Amino acid sequence: LKYDYEALEPHISASTMRAHHLGHHAGYTTKLNAVLSELRADPATKALAKLGVDTLLTRLDDVPDALRGRVRASGGGYVN
Repeated sequence: LKYDYEALEPHISASTMRAHHLGHHAGYTTKLNAVLSELRADPATKALAKLGVDTLLTRLDDVPDALRGRVRASGGGYVN
């Protein structure tokens, strides 16, 4: 994060921010990196893996059906 966990108090507690960033966000990042690796491994989808996450999420119709759900869930969680 570009700011301290305590920066959003009293609206969001530091412990909530730690749990979100260290747990949830890290999980989405790991899963997104895994699916991007699969996209990079296929010459037909390699260019999709080079897109920014925001752009990739706007082009889900270009992502193969087998990977689309994972891109949507992990990419959306990462951006959120």
